[in-house]
Amino acid sequence: MLHPDDKTFREGIAGHAGRVDQFRAGTITPEEFRPMRLSYGLYYQLDHTSHMQRIKIPGGMLTAAQMNRLNDVADRCGRGVAHVTTRQDIQIHWVPLEDVRSIYEQLHEVGITTRGACSDSIRNVTACPHSGLLAIEPFDVGPYAELINDYFLFNPLNLTLPRKFKIAISNCPRDCAQGAINDIGFYAHVRGEGGRSEHGFAVHVAGGLGAQAFLAKRIRDFVPADDILIFCEAIVRLQHRLGERKNRNRARMKYLMKKLGEARFGAALDAEIARVEATRGDDLRRETRAYVAAYRVPAPRTAAAPAVATNGGPGYALWRATNVAAQRDAGYFCVTVTVPLGDYTSAQGRALAALSEQLGNGTLRTTNEQNVVLPFVSGASLPALYHRLEEIGLAEPCANHLSDVVSCPGADYCSLAITRSMGMAERIRDHLGVVGLEAAELGELRVKISGCPNSCGQHHVGDIGLTGLLIKGTDGVERPHYSILVGGAVGEEGASFGQRLAGRYPEELAPEAIVAVAHCYQAERNPGESFAHFVRRVGLERLSAAAHAAVHDGVR
Repeated sequence: MLHPDDKTFREGIAGHAGRVDQFRAGTITPEEFRPMRLSYGLYYQLDHTSHMQRIKIPGGMLTAAQMNRLNDVADRCGRGVAHVTTRQDIQIHWVPLEDVRSIYEQLHEVGITTRGACSDSIRNVTACPHSGLLAIEPFDVGPYAELINDYFLFNPLNLTLPRKFKIAISNCPRDCAQGAINDIGFYAHVRGEGGRSEHGFAVHVAGGLGAQAFLAKRIRDFVPADDILIFCEAIVRLQHRLGERKNRNRARMKYLMKKLGEARFGAALDAEIARVEATRGDDLRRETRAYVAAYRVPAPRTAAAPAVATNGGPGYALWRATNVAAQRDAGYFCVTVTVPLGDYTSAQGRALAALSEQLGNGTLRTTNEQNVVLPFVSGASLPALYHRLEEIGLAEPCANHLSDVVSCPGADYCSLAITRSMGMAERIRDHLGVVGLEAAELGELRVKISGCPNSCGQHHVGDIGLTGLLIKGTDGVERPHYSILVGGAVGEEGASFGQRLAGRYPEELAPEAIVAVAHCYQAERNPGESFAHFVRRVGLERLSAAAHAAVHDGVR
């Protein structure tokens, strides 16, 4: 079976819990404990006396029961708050070590694991949160995300890689899963020959962010869907065997691609694929077909119906326009619930789980933009859903627009962070309210913030991306500043990293610079022009001038 059995999971939990007990008893050192705890997604927090638990959600797909179990854990062990990450994970902060075993056992009961949520492992497999829902998508990639996750959970190569390894599966032009910045990025396609259609994927490899960012390179135009595990196994084997082991700063697969060059990398991969094909090819295809055939999407709880012609009250029309999309299933809609900065309370989580059961199909999906999607909402149920979201404080419109800022946890939680990126995100949101800039008028325009160069906030690929840094003033005091990138984008075609505006902006002035850039875009764009294309057309000099004019002499 591809999915590990209960005994395997429970033995893994018991082994990890035993190491926690050893650490608490002082029989292993913090240095010895570090790789052990990270293998199950357990991080030191900033104070080094408490922990953050990262929880893998493959493809961002959750059932209502799973969501409620996460809410229980957040209540009992995380001060009643959970956080959606930029890889569709859930993070819970302030976790006491003595509760770790109980957390893992409780999550396992509903089919959730934290194994490989950190460490030198295959991290959470991301997928488009609308997978299988929209008419523009070739086919549902959800089962393939879960397939890959299950296959590698207890794979001998996992947890022993040179460095973390990231896989994404996209199936829409927006590249919601961000395959362009992953070690493996799969893009869904349907190929037709002789009157028959075949599902498959274009394959991109060796992308990644961090201090040195690389876009993934296309190595195959089309691989049959049944071969997806063969390619995953071969690429992971190649990284396991040839990846850098001495210098962790050069251990990601992007550096292996750089070292070998595309031609030598391709030849080495072809040889690895041939070895996997010869030894396991037929078995992996058979297991893939069986897994996908057994995959079932739960039926919706309410009958399909067109959207009711009602204003739904103040704010409903804007929310309906920006947060709701028609599904390929006539009469149903998928709703993006804006979760500001990715944080939600367990009470809000329970309400979302209940709404998914009452008005959807009993499932929810986390997104790379730190929001939550509720699929299969009947059109007639949209006003009721909006009013209930208003009651729990989650009816904010303009998902994935300027006001829906993405941020890493920053210096509020992370020991690596330089600046308070979440605080910066709040500053931007507050400033937008003060100046009255309507995010909806700009269309989708994403601001992404990282509190350090590691790019957990994915600032390289934001329409506007901010990177935190400290700059010493004339008085000798270091103060938080941000560099600003513009024009970043993901996508199977046209992915690009943002270009840096001139100057470095004090945190109190950065919101003004962002609004100035947005106003410039609003006033000077061509009809239908995306922000990334606008940046390339007008150039950095024009946008830097707009930003500098807004903040006067405060920019270094």
